[in-house]
Amino acid sequence: MTQTEVFAVSGSTPAPKAKGLNLDGAQWFAAPSAQDGPRVAFVDGFIALRNGADGESPVLIFDQDEWRAFQSGVRRGEFDDLT
Repeated sequence: MTQTEVFAVSGSTPAPKAKGLNLDGAQWFAAPSAQDGPRVAFVDGFIALRNGADGESPVLIFDQDEWRAFQSGVRRGEFDDLT
């Protein structure tokens, strides 16, 4: 498998464990209506997010607090102008 580029989002300094997270064998989940949309995986207490249409796309790694903040921003429409 090709090495996937990983970007840790946990705080201002990437957590070393997040940067070394092994995503081989991760179970990726997608919304049933959006198989080519974003996919998430839950690995070792972190949340991984990637483009579902491209399995080799870069992966964003969130810790629990960053994931909750991201979800809150999505619900508030913070990213609507990006679509």
